[in-house]
Amino acid sequence: MKTQLAELRVGDYVKAEGVDTRGHPVSRMGTLLAEPKDVTAQRDGRRSKGWRLFVGLAGTDISERSTWVTIFPDAGSVEKAEPPEAGKWQNTQLREIPGVKATNHALRIHFGGKGGKRSTEPQEPVMLAGVQYTDDGVYEIYDVDTGAVLLAAKLQTYVWWMSAKPALQPAAAPLTVVPVTLPGEADDLGTPVSHTRTGAIVGYLREPRNGADWVFTPIGETEK
Repeated sequence: MKTQLAELRVGDYVKAEGVDTRGHPVSRMGTLLAEPKDVTAQRDGRRSKGWRLFVGLAGTDISERSTWVTIFPDAGSVEKAEPPEAGKWQNTQLREIPGVKATNHALRIHFGGKGGKRSTEPQEPVMLAGVQYTDDGVYEIYDVDTGAVLLAAKLQTYVWWMSAKPALQPAAAPLTVVPVTLPGEADDLGTPVSHTRTGAIVGYLREPRNGADWVFTPIGETEK
């Protein structure tokens, strides 16, 4: 195991199989976010020495336990893996999609239906979808445009997916006086975006059109 660890570098794309903080089996695939850490962890009802790896979406804080996976000298594995290619369909377990976790609401994928060994290609129509955690280990894959739930799945469920850009997260803006007359549909600015703390409207977000990307218009620009 030490030999495997010595071959890895922070920033490598890896697949690691071990246990989580409760000693339950877990598999994580993503970027190696930090150097492995020597730990004493729960295993089969007892404490054992091993190494904690931090694996997840690039830029994720390693304090988030959803990135932790512990391996031991005689159990678990870690190896370099091929990162998802832009424009290439994957048929994998939901857990292998980079960024899947209960607290990530910005994850976006192109969804091609349920996968598995008997599924040879993604289904039509392919949709831009979000992934959100609900409860009891269930994640909902939903249509970003309509909000309709396309599939209720667990981490071990196989799905067809392809990488997509994450949802735009507008930076927090100071409280702005909202004009008495807000722009209507005719202005075609998109969906109102509210300040996360005050609830005040800080701008409008318009979905991609005619090959363009998402467009965020600050509320101040609508008053000019």
